[in-house]
Amino acid sequence: MPCAILFRRMLLTTALGVGTLLPAQAEPLAWPTSIAEAAARNADLQAAHASREAARYAQRGAYSGFLPQISAGAAHTESSGSLVTAPSAYSGSVTATQNIFSGFLDSAKVEQAAGNLEVAEASYAAARAQLSLDLKSAYAGLHHAQDNVELTSKIVQRLSENVRMVELRFEGGRENKGSLLLTRATLAQARYENLQAQQSLVASQARLARVLGRADAEALSVAEPVPTTMPEPVSDFRALARETPSYRILAAQERAAAAGVVLARAAFYPSINLSSTLSREGADWFPDGSRRTLGVNVTIPIFNGGRDYNATRSSAATLTAAGFNKEGTERQLLVSLRQAHAAYVAAVEKLKVDAAYIEAAEARAQIARSKYNNGLMTFDDWDRIESDLILRQKAWLASLRDRALAEAVWEQTQGKGVIP
Repeated sequence: MPCAILFRRMLLTTALGVGTLLPAQAEPLAWPTSIAEAAARNADLQAAHASREAARYAQRGAYSGFLPQISAGAAHTESSGSLVTAPSAYSGSVTATQNIFSGFLDSAKVEQAAGNLEVAEASYAAARAQLSLDLKSAYAGLHHAQDNVELTSKIVQRLSENVRMVELRFEGGRENKGSLLLTRATLAQARYENLQAQQSLVASQARLARVLGRADAEALSVAEPVPTTMPEPVSDFRALARETPSYRILAAQERAAAAGVVLARAAFYPSINLSSTLSREGADWFPDGSRRTLGVNVTIPIFNGGRDYNATRSSAATLTAAGFNKEGTERQLLVSLRQAHAAYVAAVEKLKVDAAYIEAAEARAQIARSKYNNGLMTFDDWDRIESDLILRQKAWLASLRDRALAEAVWEQTQGKGVIP
């Protein structure tokens, strides 16, 4: 879009000389640098990463039920009385216990922990996609705010020249007082909008600083627009929906809920444990008397007040709810994906349209100014063309920002983004 490039160069190279422009700033932040900084310092992403690590360690710990449990202990007792034969006794022991059967409890714990880890992994992917959206939105927002300050200052300069031109025509008797007052009011409005743009710049700096994990937003600026790509056709939205973190989270929750049912039912099965103890006992330390024991323990549940029955029914209901949640979320994701893709395509086309309008508006404004100076156009007609140029310039800036945001929303809806 040549006209868009020319318009941006006009904003960046014109000597404005009006009002207070951008404050003194440090080196502008490049887009790749912002990605690396956000990935390393964003608090929300770090929290999601810590939750994923916690789930990973919990999943590893779930295998402990398949391994022997070994413990050691030592004791010293002092006794007194007429019946005491050994007033001082020492003992030391090592006990190993191996579960033989626990009603599938241990395997259910492993399966449930694996489901919870999948939830944490998908949640981390969702956090990365959300951070990508936040970063693109904040970065594009600050870039738009910078350009808006430049544009509104340029508008102030242009309208100041218009006021001087109308004043000369009014003093020469070729223009009425109403036209002069209107151009002065329009200039006052433009100065107000320039002030608003500068205040919006401060807010945009604070927003980007939060996403980057910075405590100080002062003098923050960006060096370039957010890189964009052209939309591609999508043939299977359902496949995309099932790859999103939102769907994966619910699928993993369903897996964990299914394991929860097995876990609850394990209470109805007997538990079998094999244990062995090696101990030494005596009146002195280290005791020299030894004892070895080997045993098998079988525990059969009889009745515990209906706790296990109700826990099983509760787990089954949780599994049913998880299935329905997954099904409903899949339908909603299909809607969201189609809407996000349609908005993305529309934003790309709208930017092209607004760029074309700028080209036309600039040509019309140049011709109209010449005609008005030569008395070949009325003030009202000239003013409408000038106002249209300003509106088209603002619309193009907004479309540039919205196009980047629409692409970011499309990526986030899929669970994708720029955060590594």
